[in-house]
Amino acid sequence: MEEIITTFQDLAVGLFAGMSTLAIISLVVFCGLLALLFVYFIRIHIAYRMAVNRHRDPLGWALLSFFVSPLLTWIILLIVGDAR
Repeated sequence: MEEIITTFQDLAVGLFAGMSTLAIISLVVFCGLLALLFVYFIRIHIAYRMAVNRHRDPLGWALLSFFVSPLLTWIILLIVGDAR
């Protein structure tokens, strides 16, 4: 098990060799924010698909999800149900 840990440590040291601590922290923060943004847009897409499946206006529900909250939009879509 120590060999695997040592290999990962060597990989990390080689990957970030020559970079300042501030650059590494900035890179990690940027990647974290990018991941959060990706998850947020996935949630908006889920609201969009829920609206399509319930025969509602998908663009309006996606915009509501973007500006308010995807979770709240999901709950409202579940409550209002199918448009037909």
